Amino acid sequence: MANGNQRNYDEPPPKTNGRSAGSRGCSNNELVSQNAPPALILLSPDSTQAKTVTKNPIFAWFVRDSQPRQIQFKLYKEDTAKQEYKLIKATQDKEFQSKPGIMVLTMPKNIVLTTGKKYLWQVELVCDRNRPSSNLFAEAELKVVPMQPKFKTELTRAVNQDQKAMLYAKNGLLYDALMAVLTRNKSSASQQSTMNKLKLSLLNKIALKPSELKKLQNSQIHLIEIK
Repeated sequence: MANGNQRNYDEPPPKTNGRSAGSRGCSNNELVSQNAPPALILLSPDSTQAKTVTKNPIFAWFVRDSQPRQIQFKLYKEDTAKQEYKLIKATQDKEFQSKPGIMVLTMPKNIVLTTGKKYLWQVELVCDRNRPSSNLFAEAELKVVPMQPKFKTELTRAVNQDQKAMLYAKNGLLYDALMAVLTRNKSSASQQSTMNKLKLSLLNKIALKPSELKKLQNSQIHLIEIK
């Protein structure tokens, strides 16, 4: 780890349990209530290490504050031989800005994860470009697991994101279920009630208190892409 206000660009951060530390945000200008959630929460509904069968994954996180801030997203792959993580994807685009609510990020098609491998993903809000140590960040682990033949057949037959979300949840793939819910086609109104209940149950595994769950459930969803 670098000294002072510097941190090596490709070095993973310390464990954060998917949340930025404390209740502070980047700016002191916004009033933060006592029950306010952290400024940054990664949406991973598994209590420990999330599992996915998707090799071209989706990532999502909650941003509390309304003031836009540059976001740095990084994806690391585990090097089992060296017992460390290596950076495989990063963005430092100054135009990649935060939006209040839930930000859902799809990966470029050339980012293909390896079955059996563990990955670490990190989101960082740039509070001050001249003082990296003041930035807010959170990280979480994701492991790619094999897709069972029966489940693969069922998933292939699913006609929309609603059906896929239910299948993921039924098979214990909570991370994939949440990503399917967040990217679902809102036109399928017949399943709206069922999907709202599923979304609530998945977010409840992330929220630490009722006020936080309500904030997550009612957040606007922003679909974004990076190249």
